[in-house]
Amino acid sequence: MDWPADSSGLETVERATLQEQIYRQLRDRIMSGFFQPGQALSTRSVAEAVGVSVMPVRDALRRLEVENALVVGHNRALEIPRLDTETLNEISATRIALEGLAVERAQPALGQADIGALEDICAQMTESIRSGDTDGYLAANWAFHSRIYRCASDGILLSFIESLWLRMGPYFRLTAGDRAHLDNAMIIHHDIVQALEKGDAASARSGIVADIEAAVHDLSDWLASDTGSAAAS
Repeated sequence: MDWPADSSGLETVERATLQEQIYRQLRDRIMSGFFQPGQALSTRSVAEAVGVSVMPVRDALRRLEVENALVVGHNRALEIPRLDTETLNEISATRIALEGLAVERAQPALGQADIGALEDICAQMTESIRSGDTDGYLAANWAFHSRIYRCASDGILLSFIESLWLRMGPYFRLTAGDRAHLDNAMIIHHDIVQALEKGDAASARSGIVADIEAAVHDLSDWLASDTGSAAAS
């Protein structure tokens, strides 16, 4: 199924550095979970959404393909990759190692302004859950995690974490409709902020691990159910 331009959420860009702007918009939205697994991103529909010619869009999509954020799917169209349970578990184990390290490194660098920003983001997530704003919740969820990780690294560690979120982001949308999952996630997010404010890096790391493991548990159930449905059809 192709991606409708009128529901993309993408913004019109200026002519300068078009490819970079389009690439960054798409990359951020993939990590934030704006697109679903298997969703096609055609050159033409993206170009129409951002109001440019197809050339810079084609170049941006190719960059995302190199990063494994997009794969060639049906009819040779680029689409969001699908995960199986084995890949999900491998990515999640790597996330635990890297994001756990990142939050421990970030803790000494976090100031009161950062803590305040994290509290504000938690409030945004809570309001998005209350109002049923899935896109708002997903965007705030990535903002929460990236705010912490950028205090730990703006180089290799962050780039590795972002590459994993490019694979996982679309699957977070599948859990965003589960109120029990979201309520549990918010408890964990608040615990992480409290641990960081107290200077307790070990507890903050435990919170990150709990957050990842909760998502893995719910997504594993979904993948098993989806696989079973596909086999029965």
